[in-house]
Amino acid sequence: MLVSDVPNIGAELLIVHAAISRGMKVAEEHGRRFSQEGYPDASTHEGFISYVRTFVSVLDEHHLLEEELAFPRLRSKFPEAPYDLLLEQHQVIVGVLHEIGAALEGVAVDWQPGTSLNDLTYALGRIALLWHPHIQIEQEHFTVEQAAARLSVDEQIEWSRLFMEYSQQHASPDYLVLPFMLYNLPPAERSIFAGMLPPIVTEQLVPIVWREKWEPMRPFLLT
Repeated sequence: MLVSDVPNIGAELLIVHAAISRGMKVAEEHGRRFSQEGYPDASTHEGFISYVRTFVSVLDEHHLLEEELAFPRLRSKFPEAPYDLLLEQHQVIVGVLHEIGAALEGVAVDWQPGTSLNDLTYALGRIALLWHPHIQIEQEHFTVEQAAARLSVDEQIEWSRLFMEYSQQHASPDYLVLPFMLYNLPPAERSIFAGMLPPIVTEQLVPIVWREKWEPMRPFLLT
């Protein structure tokens, strides 16, 4: 997915979309199961809440990054992309994210499955219906090949750095967001994403320093 080991905006977009898509799918599937069977233990309940909250944070930050940083830069390089449509879709998705957040507050205080969990699962299903057509448009217009052809090496490197810095500043908490991103990716994509991070994150912070904080999310991750 990388072009001659140079950062590629199209490739990085695919990686982020893959992590978010899996997080969305896993959250909905487990929400439905817990609605029927209940939570097996308190740790799973805690981990599920953390997982869904982190999913909301990651998706919200991803759209903010596109609106404030990526799209303004991409317009000159990819003028044919339907930016107005993409921004309209963002607003609809934001509305459903608010519904997820409201439902999650109820799920967090209610050990037993109930209305809040049903509302949460329903909203996760709705957002999936919006999300997949949305990213299909983005991935058709901002491809790996087009990014390599239209952006210089220096632009790829600079934009990749700016986008990563923005993500680290706006998606929180980092001790949940970075494990969520890394472990919602299969090994090949995970290796690429890990290469975009400072070694201290993947070698010390995630596996050692932060492990206790994200450990409850493990049942939902590819670890």
